[in-house]
Amino acid sequence: MKRSKRLFQYMQDHQQEFLEVLEGAVRRESPTEGDPNDLIACRDYFAGLFREIGFHVTTVKSLDPRFADHLLVEYGAGAGRAAEELAQWLKTRGRFPVPQWEPSVGGASRQLLFGGHYDTVHEKGVFGDSLWNIEGDHAIGPGILDMKSGDVQVYLIAKAFQDLGLMPEGARLAFLLTSDEEAGSYGSSALYQALAARSKAAFIMESSVGVEGDYIGGLKCGRFGRGNYTFRAHGTPYHSGLNPTLAESGLIELARQAVRLENMTYFDKMNPQTSEPETLTIGCTCLQSGNAGWPTVPGDGTLTIDARYSNAAMAERYDQLFQNLDAFNPKVHITTEGGIEKPPFDKDLPGNRALQVLAKEVGGELGIEMHPSVVRGGSDGNFTASTGCPTLDGMGTTGGHVHQLGEYINLSHLAFRSAFTAEMALRVLESN
Repeated sequence: MKRSKRLFQYMQDHQQEFLEVLEGAVRRESPTEGDPNDLIACRDYFAGLFREIGFHVTTVKSLDPRFADHLLVEYGAGAGRAAEELAQWLKTRGRFPVPQWEPSVGGASRQLLFGGHYDTVHEKGVFGDSLWNIEGDHAIGPGILDMKSGDVQVYLIAKAFQDLGLMPEGARLAFLLTSDEEAGSYGSSALYQALAARSKAAFIMESSVGVEGDYIGGLKCGRFGRGNYTFRAHGTPYHSGLNPTLAESGLIELARQAVRLENMTYFDKMNPQTSEPETLTIGCTCLQSGNAGWPTVPGDGTLTIDARYSNAAMAERYDQLFQNLDAFNPKVHITTEGGIEKPPFDKDLPGNRALQVLAKEVGGELGIEMHPSVVRGGSDGNFTASTGCPTLDGMGTTGGHVHQLGEYINLSHLAFRSAFTAEMALRVLESN
């Protein structure tokens, strides 16, 4: 029997164990900005699971004090070395740039990096008493798809390697479980980049992609970059009853900017220089100015936007435009805060392409046609890929209603998704 089929059989035989472990994680509600004790309880739960099966476990301090600490677990040759190297890099952080992946370092590494997070978007209590339900082919609960099921997959994959004697000699698994992905990874993005630079590849255990995520063979091979910007208008207020035309209105200025910026959106426009299609989306997310009922035309105001770019060159080009936004009214001054939050994850980098080819081969062995897709949402894969580390995302489970009440995973897909990721991991670790 082929190894991939043995892994599939193992995952089928251990599905009940998977669900029991997952239920424990889901019942430990862990909203990103919730009670710190809830986040600690969830992190400690995962730490205990991995420690029990022989992982080296390290708590890594968040780089942003607003968020809880992270978890780095390692298994295999030199377990604990990734934590040591990360600690050494953190001592020099600020004096040296974020490291980049090099074939002579990352490419020669025997370390595979898994990426996950234990925080969720769901406020504690919104699911009421229904924190865990099985209904037909669905398991339902807060954060079950995004992404506690993906986290538990790594646990079961490691157990399979142990029980079946498959862990390659000299290889190491490193799994970073963060606390702040849903808020933008402000306290962990640099950790991902530092670890990715010393890893052969990175697998991000976010959920799959498809129509409500229900296609068994979906993957995410690229992601748009994201920029968050706040524009502040500084004009001159005036009494709205005496003579509103004498105001240099920040409200009017930002309203005009909002229309202008959203009209910049375009889809699949061919770049004549690269002969590649490009997409830019700009969403105005908040406009604040003045006070309802006050007899004043406001001079000041703020406008925030969410910008998504399909490639790095676009991100830099539009970032420059947003940082130097021209006002319609020369008597209103505009300042810009923010910038590129997540760099684009380019599907066409050679290492990423190689993983996509491998995914189709492994999926075919298991009887499933894999469909890698580029998506506009961001993840920690943006950060690992930005270093040049070969990255494949959406390696987790399938399901739907993500970030909603009723969030679910498909039980009938679990064995395939876990066996597929396990075989992919072994192929990468065994490659030269």
